[in-house]
Order: sequence, then C-alpha cells, then structure tokens
Amino acid sequence: MQIVRYTSDRFHEWDEFIESSRNGTFLFMRAYMDYHSDRFTDHSLMYYNDKDKLVAVIPANEAFSLVEGVGEKSFFSHQGLTYGGFILDAKAHISEVGELFETTIAYLKKNGFAEWYYKQMPSVYHKLPSQEDEYWLWRHNADVTACNMMTAIDYKASVDDISSSRKRTYYSKLMRQGYTIDMAADVRVFWPILESNLMERFNSKPVHTLDEIELLQSRFPENIVCCTVNNPDGKIVAGTLLFISDEVVRTQYISASPEGKQTNALDYLMLALVGYYRKNPKYRYFEFGTSMSEDGFNLNEGLILQKEGFGGRAIACKTYRIKI
Repeated sequence: MQIVRYTSDRFHEWDEFIESSRNGTFLFMRAYMDYHSDRFTDHSLMYYNDKDKLVAVIPANEAFSLVEGVGEKSFFSHQGLTYGGFILDAKAHISEVGELFETTIAYLKKNGFAEWYYKQMPSVYHKLPSQEDEYWLWRHNADVTACNMMTAIDYKASVDDISSSRKRTYYSKLMRQGYTIDMAADVRVFWPILESNLMERFNSKPVHTLDEIELLQSRFPENIVCCTVNNPDGKIVAGTLLFISDEVVRTQYISASPEGKQTNALDYLMLALVGYYRKNPKYRYFEFGTSMSEDGFNLNEGLILQKEGFGGRAIACKTYRIKI
C-alpha cells in the first residue's frame, strides 16, 4: 500500500473517487473542503494498492496539541468536517482496511506525529456497510475521546407515531392561519435570524459565515438548500439550512424569530420537511444534527427531546485516539 499526501494537482482524482466510493458524501469533495483551507493545515492522504489503483482516502489536517503536557504534532480526521474517517472503494475488504491502519500508523510515526484522532462517520451515511474501522480501532487499542449524539428518522421504519400529537396540532393550526413554506429560500434572509439567536443564547456565531455558505451553495446547489416559514404577511419567521447527501437529509442550522418561537413555526417546518422528503424513495434518513451542550460532553437534553418528538432516534458519532 502506497500513501500519497493530497496536493491540488490531484483535485479531480480525489473528487472522482469520493463520488464512486461506498461512504463518501459531498462534504469530502475538495470544492467543499477547501473553502476553509486558510484555517487548517490540510494533510489528507490517498492510498494506492500495488496496481497503482486508488482504493481509499482520508480527509485530514495536522495541528499541534498537548500530549502528556507537551505540545506535539497530531493527525486529525479533518477538524472542519462533522464526520470523517477512511473513505473506501466499494470493493475494499476488511483485511485491506487493516492494512490502511498499519500503513497510516507507519507513515505518521515516520513523519513525527504523536497521536492520531480518528473521527468516525455515522453509519446512516454509508451507501454500503462500512464499519470495518470499528474492528481495527479496537485492535489498535484506540481510546474514545468524544461521542457526539445525532438524531435521525429512518424512513423505512414504522411511521405510526412519527411525531407527537402536540406537534401535529401546531402544524394544522399554522397551515389554517396561512403560514407557508419556501423550499428554495434565499439564505441571506434566514441568516440574520440564525446569527441573532446564536449570539443571544450562546454568545457565538455560526460555524460558517454568510459569504462561505453562499460560496458553498453556489458550488453545491442541489446539496445545500435553505427552507423557511413565512407568516401570512410574507415575513420569514423560521428557517433551516439543509445539507442533502445521497440518502440523508440533514438540518445543518435551525432557527426562529421571536414570532416563530411564539407560534411554534419550527415544528411546522420540520413536520413539513420530514413529510416532503419521505415521499422521495431516494432518501432513507432525515437527520437533525448533533445535540451536545457547549462543553461537548453532556447532552442538550431539551434539544434532543424536541428532535425525538418528531420520531428521531439516536446515532453516535465517535472520535478515537491512537497513540503513535
């Protein structure tokens, strides 16, 4: 197995592999990853077999972190992405994934890395079963350093009680009152509501700037969609930004204005979107994102209960550490 560090001249080769892989999503396309290249020192790797065929890649960056009180160079599944790990060729076998781990550890040791942080991809994003890494992480005595909990609706599961009766009541009420949903809204209209809420509640800003989102949306118009709720006067009162992959619809950002909160417009929006994407057999999951508190350790129980109220259930996204 040969490792090659990604460089921009391999842009098209990388993207073509992501598109044909068994577990890649548009977040791993270079046109997405490189939007924040100024924030991270990219150290993504490409893996070729003895026939010089590309069989795997790993989106990654390098950074210095404290290792036993000393600043050491560490290798991270890309810190600018929600999930990561090895992206695999459809024909990759479990023994080959084991070789990927062995080869990577040898490469990292040779290049002066002290630790490897491996951020796993949630299984809902796998187009084919792709959990070979679980076994090899265990074999290499990897420690779990983080466990982010997501919530997802499985469209193939029973739909008898997909949402609470209270949420359905809000949905019916707002529909009767003339509230409408725009499935292709201008993200610039939604962004001030999002920024205001994050600043008020958490004294923080969105991970993406408005300029970055507009850039990414221009590159991935089918994958990044803004949906809003408008009141009877046409004023936006709530919205969400959707990240749409092959089989998964994900709510990347969700927010409401004071009027939207008072009228429970987000319940109206989420029920409408869950129902809309359920009708398309292409999609298997509706995923509501993570529900962690600011410390990254505890659950935001109110938020996760709200998502479970739509019929969602828990999905784990773990980060492991391998000492080199």
